[in-house]
Amino acid sequence: MLLFVMRHGHAEPLSKSDETRALTEEGRAEVAAVCKERASELAQVKTIWASPFVRTRQTAKIVAETFGLEIEFQELLTSETPLSALLEALGQADESLFPMMLVSHQPLVGSLVNGLCGSGNEHPMGTASLACLRADVWARDCAELEWLQHRP
Repeated sequence: MLLFVMRHGHAEPLSKSDETRALTEEGRAEVAAVCKERASELAQVKTIWASPFVRTRQTAKIVAETFGLEIEFQELLTSETPLSALLEALGQADESLFPMMLVSHQPLVGSLVNGLCGSGNEHPMGTASLACLRADVWARDCAELEWLQHRP
């Protein structure tokens, strides 16, 4: 199974709350560029799960509109979610939902990619970074990093 993990694009530094921070124009351009760069791979995505925060909603919307997909907003994709809870949800997800894309925040995206690959902190996840992982089961140390695309 394939799992695509994307960190939101560059967001404004200040807002009323962390949840309401929006993408900047630069952030929108970063996400669009990554989608263009990896269009053939992302065309396989069947499901998008995204954090409900504004910047991740906006990031996921760019991807969804590019590839004609719907977005499911998941509270478990906020940055404070324990990795174990996300792995449990992925493990319970029906295989028909894959290839799946997750759009979330640091530190969760970095913990997920590195935890699944057993790579410590080897794979950085900057804004608009996109990782492609392959695994038969979604558990620590059980995935292989196919590729990691940083914003151009």
